[in-house]
Amino acid sequence: MTTIKGVMRSYGAAVRKIEREQQRQAREAAKRFKEQQKLQEIEDAAQAVEDWENYVNMIQSVHKKCSETINWKKTLETQAPKEPAKRFDRENLAKEKLATFKPSFFNKLFKNTEKKINKLKSKIEAAKIEDDKANKAKHNLYLEELKSWQELQQIATGIKNGEVEAYKNVIEYFNPFSDIGELGTHLNINFESKYLDVDLSVNSNEVIPSYELKQTSTGKLSKKNISKSKFNELYQDHICSSVIRIARELFAHLPLEFVRINAMAEVLNSATGHIENQPILSAILPPETINKLNLETIDPSDSMKNFAHNMKFSKTKGFDVIKKVELIK
Repeated sequence: MTTIKGVMRSYGAAVRKIEREQQRQAREAAKRFKEQQKLQEIEDAAQAVEDWENYVNMIQSVHKKCSETINWKKTLETQAPKEPAKRFDRENLAKEKLATFKPSFFNKLFKNTEKKINKLKSKIEAAKIEDDKANKAKHNLYLEELKSWQELQQIATGIKNGEVEAYKNVIEYFNPFSDIGELGTHLNINFESKYLDVDLSVNSNEVIPSYELKQTSTGKLSKKNISKSKFNELYQDHICSSVIRIARELFAHLPLEFVRINAMAEVLNSATGHIENQPILSAILPPETINKLNLETIDPSDSMKNFAHNMKFSKTKGFDVIKKVELIK
């Protein structure tokens, strides 16, 4: 199959905004948080508290943003670009000027009528060259658009037929998880024709703040270590929020029946005594269930009750290792 890089030039401009507002906000919030962590002293207490609160709110509301849904059926129905007709506007205008030329009194007086006519004739030849250049440029653009349309039709057909390679190309091109990556998460996707199996690697130390900021009644900044229970709750909400967001993005780009998302973390394996990358949350999410949720008001952690999932969590201990939910094939 044709690689995605040569595809969707015109279509991509309509569907994909590389610099999404939500990505910009995620980058800026993450950047400010990381800079704040490095500071020994913070001068603007009010701004520091606001930045901290915005960041904490953002890591718990990742699920609220999502790309626009791609209508692959409509894409298949898109008509091929029409070949542009050749135009001779410059030539016709030059010919018209010659045909309507009437020698003036001064042309006759200085006997330069023939010179004027020859000049008008030369402009016709020059106009032909310009028209030819313009027609060739339009035709070359048409050929590029036609090639993109043909390749896009091939990819859309692949999506319709559940071809794994087409799925990979779409995710690679649109890169819908770029702003999630700003929060220290990484994805590994196993592609199937009707579902995707996603391992989401998370790192609490990179994402969840170890302190909380408040402004005292006198305007001074209060900074203290966050409690273990609050840290764990923030971590749980962030992971659950990210799981929902990833599912939403996949459903916005691909016609899947469900996705299984497994949050993976570096935790102690009590059987081996080693730190290993193991699942701490595993959920199977169908699009129909997500569409029924009020994403603006849900608690991300509580919302997992709507899905088949495995998760062991306590406020004091945090996550425990679980087994991945068995896939329904």
